Amino acid sequence: MDERAIGITLSKLFRAPARVTGVQELAGDASTRRYYRVRMAPGSPVPSLVMMRYPDEVPPGGELPFVNVHRYLKQAGVPVPGIYLAAPEANLLFLEDAGDTMLEGIVRSARSADEFLPLYERCMEILVRIQGAGTRALDGRAIPSRLAFDVEKFAEEIDFFFENAVRRYGGIALSETEERAIEDLFLPFLDGLAALPRVLAHRDYHSRNIMVIPGGRGNTSPDLRILDFQDARMGNVFYDLCSLLRDSYVTLADKAVDELVYVYRHAAPADLRRMGGDPASFSYHLDVSALQRNVKAIGTFGNQAHNLGKSFYLRFIPPTVAHLASNFERNSRMKPLARKLLPILGELAGKAASEETS
Repeated sequence: MDERAIGITLSKLFRAPARVTGVQELAGDASTRRYYRVRMAPGSPVPSLVMMRYPDEVPPGGELPFVNVHRYLKQAGVPVPGIYLAAPEANLLFLEDAGDTMLEGIVRSARSADEFLPLYERCMEILVRIQGAGTRALDGRAIPSRLAFDVEKFAEEIDFFFENAVRRYGGIALSETEERAIEDLFLPFLDGLAALPRVLAHRDYHSRNIMVIPGGRGNTSPDLRILDFQDARMGNVFYDLCSLLRDSYVTLADKAVDELVYVYRHAAPADLRRMGGDPASFSYHLDVSALQRNVKAIGTFGNQAHNLGKSFYLRFIPPTVAHLASNFERNSRMKPLARKLLPILGELAGKAASEETS
């Protein structure tokens, strides 16, 4: 990276001298975007910021999806990183530095759930803002309004699982008839999810996309920043909720999940509560959403490991399979699917566990 050129760009932006002292590439999540921390010399307008490089082609006069979705989330009061400068002609964004502490890390280092549950409760309140005020903020320019989690999209993600986790990573040979039989068992669940009312969905609302910024002097409460929302689309109220509560990266105890569902339902306004249905319907649809989401996540991990050489993601396959196994146990309507899918999932989890630890 040309540090001098970056410094010139930032000096123009801030209308003050901004000397760059270092540029460090950051580890992104399962994404094609690349991130860099730009450190600034003492006396610069900010001590550091994050530069994001997009691979996407942006048409002339078009808008980066991150910038587009950012506008509506900010209007809704969602704590997103500030944008210092958008340069779509160069596919670059200069953003507020939200630090390195993910919610995932807080959970893993905690001695008890009391240390992280208040942060999750705030995440429930933020999710209500995304689904409520965020949906109302959308207008004719909003990219998410043109995209949806419909049956076609859900089915595409199940196909992605078979292609990248089962066949390519797992090397599991299924006949076309066997694969079609499993997909047919998925279809009623996908139809049911697609028929639910839609709100704005973050799409990747999990513990690795929620940054925790320590509170400043005299402020003991940390700040949160929500990341990776550029792929937002319209979806049901359960999608983001199950992404966080049945997260592939950390496993929350069932008691904690129940408490957080209670927080969400009581923070949600009447229209969102109606979309969720009564407690029994809510629990069932949360599980069905988690079924689809967790299978899709395993497809992503298989793709990252086999096609992109990122074996780091293998460690998340076994806990995601454990989520699915528990889900099948809770829901008798999923038993026919479980009988065909669990042996495949078990084989994937065993292979990932052996390779990740070898």
